[in-house]
Amino acid sequence: MPEKLLSAPKVASLLGIELDTLYRYARKGTVRGFKVGKLWRFAESDVEAFINAKRFGGAGVARDAASSVTLLPELLSHAAGLRGPRPGVIGVAESVTYEELDQLSDRMARALIGRGLGPGDRVLLVLPNCLEFVVSCFAVWKARGVLIADSTAIRTDGLLHVLSDARPKAMILDRGVAERLEGAWASQESLQLVLVKDGAFTLTGREDVDVESLDAVLEADDTGGPRLDWARGKPDDVVSITYTSGSTGLPKGVMHTHESWLAGARFTMEHALIDASDSILIPLPLYHGLAFRQLLAYPLAGAAVLIAADIYMALKWLPQHTPTSMVLVPAACNIILDHFPASLQQAAAHLRYLEIGSAAMSSERLERVRQLMPATVVHLPYGLTEARVGFLERGEGGKLNQFAAVSPGLEVRVADAERSELPLGQSGEIVLKGAGLMKGYWGHNGDSQQRLREHGFRTGDMGRVNSRGRIELLGRLDDVLKIGGKKVIPQEVEQVINRHPGVAECGVVGKADPSGVFETRLEAHVVLRSGASAGADELTEYCRRRLEPHKLPAEFFFRRSLPKSSVGKILRSAL
Repeated sequence: MPEKLLSAPKVASLLGIELDTLYRYARKGTVRGFKVGKLWRFAESDVEAFINAKRFGGAGVARDAASSVTLLPELLSHAAGLRGPRPGVIGVAESVTYEELDQLSDRMARALIGRGLGPGDRVLLVLPNCLEFVVSCFAVWKARGVLIADSTAIRTDGLLHVLSDARPKAMILDRGVAERLEGAWASQESLQLVLVKDGAFTLTGREDVDVESLDAVLEADDTGGPRLDWARGKPDDVVSITYTSGSTGLPKGVMHTHESWLAGARFTMEHALIDASDSILIPLPLYHGLAFRQLLAYPLAGAAVLIAADIYMALKWLPQHTPTSMVLVPAACNIILDHFPASLQQAAAHLRYLEIGSAAMSSERLERVRQLMPATVVHLPYGLTEARVGFLERGEGGKLNQFAAVSPGLEVRVADAERSELPLGQSGEIVLKGAGLMKGYWGHNGDSQQRLREHGFRTGDMGRVNSRGRIELLGRLDDVLKIGGKKVIPQEVEQVINRHPGVAECGVVGKADPSGVFETRLEAHVVLRSGASAGADELTEYCRRRLEPHKLPAEFFFRRSLPKSSVGKILRSAL
């Protein structure tokens, strides 16, 4: 029987990559292909062999082992078995094997249990990027607690909201964060334990709270400590509460389970074809879902995790550790493109995979990355605090907004206000249902969780099914403006302005129209590139040639920077 041949679009879809990436793979010999006339063709057996070899080392052992992990603490012994004596987590100050990480988290879990932490108790974790962050996560899960991880840069009022809402029994804090809470301790009635990293700390006015050094706990002898019974947990147990940014209202606590976190980790592992030979460099804050998912996906594959303090340390580490992958937010990627492009060019020799997420990445900036790293696969993830959904590629209009791959077991559809699915071409809300979705919001009752399981989660993102039958993202529903009775999506206007050679970035918002002609008018807040001198008249004319009249900004404001979240999202409410 003749060998079955697959077209390039079919193979790209199977591998979850764009066509130009597949062609680079084929020319390089990474995936064996050949030309029939002017078209590339691939033998089905070759494609299957590539997928199996890359994902599972040529055997089903690794995949079967990963599938057997149902509780997060199991990840460490699983990773230790795959990686052996090689370093598993490399931090700012030290590195450990996965076996050593397993032992350290055991020690800390016993300390937490010995000091009163029980199943379901909440633990607030606010540490910078460091090995202790990872140890603390697994220790909380081994004590069957619920992890609440947040940023060291969180505003004090935001931190107080989290404390009053979640009522943690224990806190694991950086010393600077602990000092910022001076005066707030008295109101934390549920608090029994505080572990502080880097130095002694005294808790004013709360002699009933046990305050200890995190470093001392990790160095203490735990012989004879309490027995760990995390294996009695269930996959559907809540293991984390992650607070939303609050950009669309008061921050809400999103509850995830062993099951939902592992679903996202497996999807990442398989989509990125990660195996034990890989390593990822993470310079963004570990508490963020984009980084947190990698902290789980790479151990699942027996691969190494390199934790950098920030993007500048990551740039130093690239030639030193030669990781095979890296994860960035657009803001950090733009810093590299503008100031250190040679670093990306040099890293192309060993970076096979680059993930850029948490905010939109312009086509022009992405093209610049691909010019510097032509053989590196670049993936753009789409997800929310409530779910890790998939990866994006170019849609029909050339924008990077079409779903290329979706997490297995997760249903994604475009629906109207009554959750009825919409036909091709009509825009509506993206609704999610199935594996990888949160269990619910903290403080909401069981009925709301049941409705979420039955009817799905309304994301607040607008989408449509295009003529290819693929879902495209159109922006946030609450960002959509009406000007002269017509819909305007601010991101669409931003993409046009960002293409001007003098513009570094911009944010577009709607404001009340003082003239009274329309209810709303557009305002563009622009940051110019260094040395650029573009003015409002030039940008207005530039937009007029590329946008419909009702989409033209009424006024341009020039700023040194735009207000952003800790991971680079523009805070429109602050504009």
